[in-house]
Amino acid sequence: MDDSKLEAGTQINEDPNSASAVESNTQVNEAANQADVDYAALIAEFETALADERARADKLLDQTQRMAAEFQNSRRRQEAQLSEEIERASAHVVKRLLPAIDDLDLAFAHVPADLQEGAGWVEGFRQIQKKLHNILAEEGVTTIRGEGEFDPALHEAVSSEPNDSVPSGHVIATLRAGYSYKGKVLRPALVRVAM
Repeated sequence: MDDSKLEAGTQINEDPNSASAVESNTQVNEAANQADVDYAALIAEFETALADERARADKLLDQTQRMAAEFQNSRRRQEAQLSEEIERASAHVVKRLLPAIDDLDLAFAHVPADLQEGAGWVEGFRQIQKKLHNILAEEGVTTIRGEGEFDPALHEAVSSEPNDSVPSGHVIATLRAGYSYKGKVLRPALVRVAM
């Protein structure tokens, strides 16, 4: 290409007073102004979208926290139910053992005098009785005291009779021991009450 043509073309494009140059500058200015308006609209649109997403994130966080709390509450309920079931099953087993313990207690209350001392097998059974009572105590079973004032929540009156040495409404004698398991009465004590 000829250098003179290039120079002529460059001169035409570089002439700021030419009509095409003025028109080109006007288009660039309009495009820049249009771009400014578009950026402002885009920024507003992005801020709105950001606010919406923050609200959505807050809502999801709230839902997640609620679900976590519900899960913990559910787990606590299940643990409490399991604990209650274990206690109920233990109480059932203990109730079934009580008649055998009563039989041992009655047998030792009526051991003949000649067997009280020196009979090794009697002492062996006493040790078994003590061991059973210790196991029950370790599991939370306590003997209900059968003395003092009659309490219908703890005692079951078999008879009521006059007695000069015991005040009215008090226990005279215990016929069968009562037991409680972790604060709940398994079986009330059978007692005779003074009138």
